[in-house]
Amino acid sequence: MPEAYCKSRGLTRAFSQILRFNFKEAIFLNTYSIKIFLFFLVQLLFRITINAVIKLSNFNLVRNFDVVFSFAYFIFSFYNLILI
Repeated sequence: MPEAYCKSRGLTRAFSQILRFNFKEAIFLNTYSIKIFLFFLVQLLFRITINAVIKLSNFNLVRNFDVVFSFAYFIFSFYNLILI
């Protein structure tokens, strides 16, 4: 393996391994794969929850919380791929 390679290398194969519960192989393929996969999983579950909550409460408050939470979690999850 070359000394410098793309940080997103192996993400697709790593996601496939995560879906098969083979976490060691996923980490071997890409060290950031678990964190990134969890971002997408949490966002999916959060969207389902937000749709239920929006019907019951103040839309602006829920929307603002959603934007702040999603942005902060995105930075946390993708920090290593974007900035470092």
